[in-house]
Amino acid sequence: MKKIISIMLILLLLASCVPPPEGALPSPSPATEPSPSPTPGDPTPSPTPEPSSEDPSPPLPTPLELEEYTGPLYHAFFHFLIAFPEIAWSNSYGQNLDTDTVTPTEFRRSLEEFHRNGFVLMNLNDYIEINPDGTIQRKPIMVPVGKKPLILSFDDINYYSRNLGLGICDKVILDENGKLAMSTQMSDGNTLITYDNCVIPALEAFVEEFPDFSPFGHKGLLAITGFDGILGYRTQRDSPNRQSEIEAVRPVVQALLDAGWYFASHSYAHRDMAKNDLDRLKDDTQKWQDEVASLVGDTSIYIFPFGSRTTWDDPRYLYLIEAGFPMLMGVGFPPRDDPPFFRLRERYFFMDRWNIDGISLRREPNRLTPLLDADYVYSQEERNGVPRTTPALAGVVDDNGEIVYYERFAITVALGGDVQLDGGMGRRLRRDGPGAILSPGLADVFRSADIAMINLESAISDIGEPWPDKLWTFRANPFILDFLRDDLNIEVVSLANNHTVDYGFDAFVDTVRRLDAHGIGRVGGGLNLAEAMAPHVVEQNGITVAFIGAAIIANRVWAAGADSPGLLLTRERWYPLVYEAVETARELYDYVIVYMHWGTERVTEPTAVQIRTARRLIDAGADAVIGAHPHVIQSFEIYNGRPIAYSIGNFLMYNHYDNTAVVRLRLLGGRAEMEVIPCRVTNGVYNEIAGDRQARELREFWNSININATIGEDWVLR
Repeated sequence: MKKIISIMLILLLLASCVPPPEGALPSPSPATEPSPSPTPGDPTPSPTPEPSSEDPSPPLPTPLELEEYTGPLYHAFFHFLIAFPEIAWSNSYGQNLDTDTVTPTEFRRSLEEFHRNGFVLMNLNDYIEINPDGTIQRKPIMVPVGKKPLILSFDDINYYSRNLGLGICDKVILDENGKLAMSTQMSDGNTLITYDNCVIPALEAFVEEFPDFSPFGHKGLLAITGFDGILGYRTQRDSPNRQSEIEAVRPVVQALLDAGWYFASHSYAHRDMAKNDLDRLKDDTQKWQDEVASLVGDTSIYIFPFGSRTTWDDPRYLYLIEAGFPMLMGVGFPPRDDPPFFRLRERYFFMDRWNIDGISLRREPNRLTPLLDADYVYSQEERNGVPRTTPALAGVVDDNGEIVYYERFAITVALGGDVQLDGGMGRRLRRDGPGAILSPGLADVFRSADIAMINLESAISDIGEPWPDKLWTFRANPFILDFLRDDLNIEVVSLANNHTVDYGFDAFVDTVRRLDAHGIGRVGGGLNLAEAMAPHVVEQNGITVAFIGAAIIANRVWAAGADSPGLLLTRERWYPLVYEAVETARELYDYVIVYMHWGTERVTEPTAVQIRTARRLIDAGADAVIGAHPHVIQSFEIYNGRPIAYSIGNFLMYNHYDNTAVVRLRLLGGRAEMEVIPCRVTNGVYNEIAGDRQARELREFWNSININATIGEDWVLR
């Protein structure tokens, strides 16, 4: 129902009758503004006539005609902009910018599209009312007649110090006139002040040009962390210039609030919700309240890093609500032709947001249609010439008819061999930290990869009894899960081996549940056969990578059943199941990586069964096959253009030899390229990247046993 705000008109009429305060100068009407002075040679202008007492008064502003909006609620979000594309494409960080952000031209065009499609900017706090008892209810949403409400949010407006000089701006500032702007230290040492290459001043300029886009004075929601300060100022507790940085950012924050911007918590440390237990979440939230809310003010809005979330009754959700964040935001496109997802309950409100970035513009243009036209928004020129319709798997054809793949679409996968941290290695890790069992450089191989995987060669539990009559049984302390997740950035583990059920099925189920609670994916084992066969799928740079695990070497009674926990085995009656899993994944995902547990311990040549199985896996659709169990490096092979590593030895498990390896896959253009990284093991427990001399000796030996493949001087298998 349309509601004309007549009160505004009455107030304006009354105001026109009130004389100005004593000493105030009346605003000149158009009739009393001075005429410009004549320039030499111009004819003398006619004298300006005196205003007539019958001249009409200046027109009053037209009051907004509002109506209640009852349609779908739209919430879109951006990151900071690729402020300097020519710099971004010259370094590896540009790959992340290309997928996660938009360019200045694309941001301007997005705003034009929002405006053309009838959206107006709203404040999320106008949607929800929080009652004194903590319950919440939805408010009527009032918009100008014929318009639609839009929430815009902007993630990670922190301008992290590690990314400066790589194609983004440095910080939000106030210029000499008190106007919001961006400051960037350029490579020549000069400081550049800009107004059009990042989200805050660019949106300010657009609203100034099109004030009807922000009829209520609202701008955007800034989701910020705190571990490296805010808005480009190093305000975190360990900053050497903390106090001066705090004083410098305060007027910027106030100017933002005055201009209609507002803030949300994006967590303090930008931790994935799925990888954050309750204690860590509490500590993280308290740090944000202490160091960030103290600068930007209280907020009821929490935006999950990575868009990650768990079940509605999760204690972490309940804690955030009790901590004062009843408005929770994720990331997610709605199903096709459906409105965006939101959920209103007694004590919380959840809303998904649409990401507008390189991925969505290239891969989800149709789903963006309610908001914008991706063909118009996408700026091929600023994207270093990459067409919008170019997926990473297809490439483009150059002038010579050759297919070209763009480096920044490449995905890296780090894979380590057996990990068994029971006993002495586990105690050393707990007592002395990660540096006691692996070098920082080797750890960095995993932390810097897009995806990291290992073979988990033990139960992780504090329950169960050793399997009867089994010579070696392993059960690691659950504390190692934090190490795998936080120090090595492990995304997925294979459970398909001869040790994960060492302490019985109760401990195995406990292991599964602990992995799930820590947000670590698992393959090759689960609570039933369907789980054991299911791939763990990661989407990176808009490309899907499916991981599958299976074992030949394992106790046959450990096989998962239709309704019983266990492993995916590949022998006897279970033999075809892994091929079925690979064939299914091949139809659904861009890449399929298979991790196998097989072979003969301490033997460097693969068995005939290994070779036959690996090649059948490739024929079924695997892009790469990785093996473990022998505890030594076995042959490498290229089969039908796909790499096979029959065994990559031990990664973090007591090693009887002074060498091992990890491999790094590079997924690009529908192919998997394998790089072998030789490693040196000291005293059986400390693993590091091998020195030049040992590396050369290892490459020479490995090439002598390889099948149809050679490891080159660049350590790439060909």
